[in-house]
Order: sequence, then C-alpha cells, then structure tokens
Amino acid sequence: MTITDNEDLLIEILLYLPAKTLIRFKLVSKKWFSIISDRQFSRRHSQHRHRLSKLESSLFLRCLGDSPEYLYLQSKLQPQKSVQYHFSPSLIDPTIWSFSNGLFLLVNSSTNDEPLEYCHIYNPTTKQSKKILLNTHERFTFVIGLNLAFDPLKSPYYHIVSVRATRRRRPPSFLRGWYRYCQIEVYESGTDTWQLCGEPFLVPRDVDFNHGVYWEGGIHWDGIYFDLLESSICKHPELVELPEDAGIKNFQGNYVESNGSLHYMAHFSEENLVMVFELQSNCSQWLLKYRINLERGSEPLSVLSFIRGECEGDSMLVLCEPGKVIGYQIGEKSVKELVDFAEEQFYKAQCVQFGSDSTFQFIETLAPV
Repeated sequence: MTITDNEDLLIEILLYLPAKTLIRFKLVSKKWFSIISDRQFSRRHSQHRHRLSKLESSLFLRCLGDSPEYLYLQSKLQPQKSVQYHFSPSLIDPTIWSFSNGLFLLVNSSTNDEPLEYCHIYNPTTKQSKKILLNTHERFTFVIGLNLAFDPLKSPYYHIVSVRATRRRRPPSFLRGWYRYCQIEVYESGTDTWQLCGEPFLVPRDVDFNHGVYWEGGIHWDGIYFDLLESSICKHPELVELPEDAGIKNFQGNYVESNGSLHYMAHFSEENLVMVFELQSNCSQWLLKYRINLERGSEPLSVLSFIRGECEGDSMLVLCEPGKVIGYQIGEKSVKELVDFAEEQFYKAQCVQFGSDSTFQFIETLAPV
C-alpha cells in the first residue's frame, strides 16, 4: 500500500503544498484532479495555508491612464523580470476595484459611465470567476463603492460591501452641498444574498469608497471604516503627528495592510518625505512607525506600497520611477531595482505609470469563488 492509496493521508500532505503547485498536480491522475478540484479541499487548503504562516503578498500593478496592462511582482521582492498578467479571456475589460486575501473584485471598465449592474469575484491563481448581480434601490440609486472582505480563518465565505448613495439633487442647505447621504449593503457568498446593513449616514463627497482595505473585520476608507460584525460606520483617530502645514493638497495618503497590521502612508512629494503610521488593534490610535527622507532628485516618483517585515529593519517601501519599480529598504536606507519595464510597449518616458491607487496585493489561494 502506497501513500497515494490512502486518500486521507494524501490530502493531509497536499494541504502543505502551494496553490500553484497543486494546480499543476491536477494532471497527475483523475484521482488527484478530483481531490484538488473539490471545493471542500480548496477551502481547507486556504485555511491551512493561512494558519501555517504569514503569507507573503505579491503585487499587481495597473498601468495608469487608458492602458489595460497589469504588471505582476512576485512575493519575493527581489530583482525580477517584467511579467504581465492576463486575466481569463471570458472577462470583458476587467478592472480591479478591490482585493482581499487572494481574491479580486472586478468590474467592466467599459461601463464606467453607466450605472453598475454587476461585478465579478475572481481568483487570479485558479482564474475562476463568479458574476454577482447588484441590487436596485429606489432611494439609494447609485453604487459609489464596492469592496471585498474575505478572511478564510474566520469564514470560508466572502462579503462584498457596497456603498450606495442617493441621486444628486440641488442641495437644500450648505451642509448637504458638501456631503452625501449613503447606505451600506452587504453581499454574503454563503447565502448568495444582499442585505441592507446599519443606518443611512452622511459623509463628505470627496471620500473615495472604491479603495477600501479589509482589516480586522472592517473595510477602511479615508478617515472612516465599516465594522461588518456590528454593521456600523466608525471614525478613525486623527493623525496627530503630521506636519502642521500638511493640507490635503500637500501629500498623497493611502491605506495598506501588511503582515496583519493596517498602515497609512503619507507621501509628501515636494519634500521627498514618506511617513508610515500603524493603527492600533482597537482602532484607538495611529502610531508613527517611520519617517523616511528619500533624498532623491527632481525625477517623478510614486509610492506604491509598504511591506512590513518581521523585524523593524526588514520593512520596505515599494516605489515607482520612470521605467522602474524599486524597493527602498528602510533599515539599510538602501535602494534596489525590482523590475525594469522600460522595454515594454506601454512604457512612456519621464512618466510614473503606476500609483498607490492602482496597486493591489495578492496571495496564492485555491479559495473557490
């Protein structure tokens, strides 16, 4: 009797293998294909890989502008060749709107000027996708944000957090001219249903609800977050250590989840300064972790992401300059080239072609959609 004859033992061994390896192993035999393709095995594998260790995230970079290209950076952020990612051909003009633990939420980019009617949940590892129809609502007519929440350690099912807003009308007061009335609606994949959650709320019109980051059971946007368990909108604490003259126009700010912590990156381009804050687990306080002077010239530069290392000195900023993606090692205060894409067809001289809003984290997973 061999290991392959004992199905239970074989499954236990396969659980320790990376997702891409298992996809190749489907070709070994019909039995292996059946085991690895089973949705229950896919869920167990996803949970097991998350429990086993902290998984290193790869990065998808969407080219700014009208170009549809996506650049793929492997999880080992070492010098590597420029690799473009190609979505499943069944998807039409896919654009990543949200991501969470290996799954992407996609919309059709050709329908940006039309009311959203559906989205797709997509697994880049298996290239499986599922079309999700959006609800219609008489009062909260417009979908102004779609965000994905998935944590295989808490549930095998994912949620979509939709932010809906009322139709724009002439504001009856000065206050409502600067705010909009919104309602949260949540989709649960286990029941395949949408449900209105919490009470309607007012938010400033400039809050972008399409770049939320899932962390600690909540979707985090600019200054606020939605707690999925409590179905409530909460406020973030203030960033008290920002420079006194740090107006909205003076820096670019973005949230990044890395190695179990939520960070806020503030990039002051004119000063070549990046400040990285970390949110405490109870959402009570932002702590300044790094104040980084990049000491660079006048060449255009964007900050794409922050990778939190196991040790303080191992943390890294991922940056983009014309034709290159580079890594800034915070502990060593050194720069290394990660990808040179100057030979790609989409390259434009003297332009920064990737930004933080078009950078998406990705981990390999077999999680079914």
